[in-house]
Amino acid sequence: MGNGGISPYSGGSGSGGSGGAGGPSGSGGRSPLEAMYTIIAVAIVLVFALIVELWKYPWQVWAFFAGIGILGYLCMRFWPHMVKTAQGRAFIYTVLVEGKLVRVLRLGGVYQSATNLGLHWAEPVFAYHRAFDAVFEADRELAARTGHGVRRVLALGGGGFAWPKHALLARPDLIMGVVEIDPKVIECAEGWFYVERLKKIAGKRLHIIEGDGRAYLEERAERIAQAERVLPGEIPGELPSAEGSSVEEPSAVSSVGSNGAPPASESSKEWKPRPRAHRFDAIVNDTFTGKEPVRALATVEAARAVQSCLTPGGVYAINVVSCDDGRDLTFLRDEVATLKQVFTYVYVLPVDEPVWAGEDNYIVLATDGMAFFDGTIPYDDDFLGTPLCDADGAAVSG
Repeated sequence: MGNGGISPYSGGSGSGGSGGAGGPSGSGGRSPLEAMYTIIAVAIVLVFALIVELWKYPWQVWAFFAGIGILGYLCMRFWPHMVKTAQGRAFIYTVLVEGKLVRVLRLGGVYQSATNLGLHWAEPVFAYHRAFDAVFEADRELAARTGHGVRRVLALGGGGFAWPKHALLARPDLIMGVVEIDPKVIECAEGWFYVERLKKIAGKRLHIIEGDGRAYLEERAERIAQAERVLPGEIPGELPSAEGSSVEEPSAVSSVGSNGAPPASESSKEWKPRPRAHRFDAIVNDTFTGKEPVRALATVEAARAVQSCLTPGGVYAINVVSCDDGRDLTFLRDEVATLKQVFTYVYVLPVDEPVWAGEDNYIVLATDGMAFFDGTIPYDDDFLGTPLCDADGAAVSG
C-alpha cells in the first residue's frame, strides 16, 4: 500500500527554536509522555467509575455489558465480512432461512456457496449440491469393471466446499481432490466454511489443489498417458502404484525421460520421483465466474481432457444454470451437444431449488459406461445446441 502522500519532510519536529519565557512552545505540541499520562489517568477514572456503578447497580451494569456482548456476537454473525478475491469482492454473512442459520458466500452478485451452522455443517444447503450424488449411481457399473465403486473423485471449483464436505463424510472410503484457482476463496472456505474441520476429519482423503482447472486436467491427462505408455516390466521408479497418491497435486518437477531418469541437462539438479497419476472414477464440475460458467471447462477440448482422466465407465457431472428466469436454456443445449461429441451417453438431471435459486439448475451427466441415473429427462436431437470449441474463442482461464 502507498504512504498516503505523506512527505518525508512533513509532520516531524520543526527546526525553529523554542518560544520566549512564558510563551508557547516553538513546536506547538505536547510531548508523547504527557499524552500517555493523560490516557492512563482517564482509564483509571473510568475503571473507578465502573467499580462504583457495579457496587450501586450491579445487575443493571452486568445486563448492559451482556447486551453489548450479545450485540457484538450478532454483528460478527450477521454483518457481512468482505474479502478481496481474484474475481472481486466476496461477502460472507449469515442469514436465517426456514429456521436455520446459514452462512453464505456471495461473489459476483450471486451465491457461490453456503453452509449450515452448527451440527449440520456438512449437509448441503443448495439442492444441486445434493444432486451431484448422482455420480455414485455408477457404483455398480464401476464395480463390474474395476472391482470397486466410485472411490477417487475430482471436484473442479472449491467455493465453500459444500459437496466435498458432504461426500467425504458420507463415504468414508472416498478420496477427493478439489481444484480451486483462487487462494483467497480457499482461505474463506477454511476460515468460514468448516474446511479446517473437514481437513482434520478426512485427513489424507482430501487434497486441496490451488490451480487452474483446465490446466490441471490437461497436465493430469498427459501424466496418465505417459504412465500407460510404459511397457509391462518397465515400470520406472517414478511411478509407484500407491493407493493414497490418487490425487496428488502436480509438482513443479521437470519432465523425465522414458526410463524414469531426469533429462541429461538437468542431471545435476535435485530430482524426486513423482507419484503415479491414477484415473478418477468421477469428476464434478461446479465452476463459475460470478454468474457465468467457466468456458474453458465447457468446450469439446476440455471434455476430451476430462475423458482422458476418467476410469472407463466413470462419470463426469457438470452444473449448468439457465438464464432469463429459466426460459433461456441455450447454454444447457450447447453443453449437452458438446459432451455428446466426446461421451457415449449424456443425461440431463433437473434440480428443483425452491428456496435459493432464481434460475433453474441442471446436472449434466456424461459417461461411456452403462450406468443409469434416476430423475433424468429425455431429449431428442432437436434439443441439441451448438458444440463449444476452443477455436470459437470461448476458452478462458478456468
